[in-house]
Amino acid sequence: MKIMKISAITLFTRDMKKSNSFYSIIPGFELTYGGPDSDFTTYRVAKDPEMYLNLEKSEMNTCDFGRIIFLTDDVDKLYHHLKNKDIIANLGIFETEPADAVWGERFFHMRDPDGYQISFAAKLNM
Repeated sequence: MKIMKISAITLFTRDMKKSNSFYSIIPGFELTYGGPDSDFTTYRVAKDPEMYLNLEKSEMNTCDFGRIIFLTDDVDKLYHHLKNKDIIANLGIFETEPADAVWGERFFHMRDPDGYQISFAAKLNM
């Protein structure tokens, strides 16, 4: 198992319509999932290598910016590897177990020692 690249950055937004209006006019940003009436939206910002910007509707009053998503070749293997490493388990917080997402990835979320949310994902064969 290995980390291959940063796949996406997710930004939290309180107003999906405004965020979609903003990002949809940036040259090269292609809407690939969701939209102004969705709770989760994805824009492809590059094709080679593929990179994405996600917008996630959130009412949280937080200093969190969102999350960074790292693409891996095997989410379940990485999850179990990290979960069984005492140093990782003592420094980080696992927020979810691996799960399939409707947008075609398998992923899990965790927090690093400073509280930043990171996610590890792999493409599902759909």
